[in-house]
Amino acid sequence: MDKQLEIVAQTIKKVQKSCLSISLILRNALKITINANGRLAFFITFVMFSLYSLVGLADHLVLRPVLRDLVANFLLVPTKVRITEADPTIYIAIVRDVRFLLNYKFATLSFLCVVFMFSVAASVHSTYEACTNNDAKALSVKEMLSRVTGLGSWKRPLKTSIWMILISLASAILLLVMFGLIGVMTEGPLFTTMYWILVVLGVVCCVRICALWMLSLVVSVMEENLSGLKAIHVANSELRKVKKLQGFVLMMLLVLASGAMHQKFSFLEAYANLVGLAISVPRIWSYCLMIHFYFVVYTLFYHECRRSYAKVENARLYAPTIADAEF
Repeated sequence: MDKQLEIVAQTIKKVQKSCLSISLILRNALKITINANGRLAFFITFVMFSLYSLVGLADHLVLRPVLRDLVANFLLVPTKVRITEADPTIYIAIVRDVRFLLNYKFATLSFLCVVFMFSVAASVHSTYEACTNNDAKALSVKEMLSRVTGLGSWKRPLKTSIWMILISLASAILLLVMFGLIGVMTEGPLFTTMYWILVVLGVVCCVRICALWMLSLVVSVMEENLSGLKAIHVANSELRKVKKLQGFVLMMLLVLASGAMHQKFSFLEAYANLVGLAISVPRIWSYCLMIHFYFVVYTLFYHECRRSYAKVENARLYAPTIADAEF
């Protein structure tokens, strides 16, 4: 009985310690974003906002006319005659528009990828410098740019992101297969129960993958010799074994905050009659600031994991020395 009470007490202490650690990370993230790195946070957010807005403007000026032309050409396709008997110029125009759309989307995604890699490197470097530098002086914009212009700061997180995309796709396919098996092998109340259990497991898996993704990107930026699967392994094995629950809870809180922000803008757009720039500007700015805050939080989490891991390793290394001295 005493052992059970001791286990319960230790569990409660661990939960309280985890909650304090989570609240401390979030509080420090807000302080760094607003106070210590206020100018850098504004600069990074402004760069992301400008470039994402440029893509939105390009979609409006370039993509919409092509889509309108593509729809008009599809409406001209005859339905009661064979393809060989129809006017070939219609199909030539459709193929031309589809080819343009594919090339445009590829160029847009490549550009957005570059913007995202910049935000990752800039956010991580500026935050880590703020949380490790004892001086009150923060990084200047010039110093921050000198650190993120190196090819490694972009190449390593890009390689890690590609592997995480593959892992996410594999997890999604596995989840869909499990849904299919449940639909075939069960029915009635058992189907409903298994369905909701699988939904909960799917949500937990998605949040865990997102947390692992964020932490892996931070590791890729900070560790020059780690990228791809190596960075993912470090994030999953070496760092997260010290902080097993905090990374998941932090991502859950950030996802809930992002969802609430998205719902707020959807409500304003639907019921407050805010359209055009009145809703687009604050929405894009808020999303860019949220992306920056994600990496601020997980950079602090990475720093906390490193400190905790160092304490555990030091305790393990010095334990035999202390025992020999006492002997």
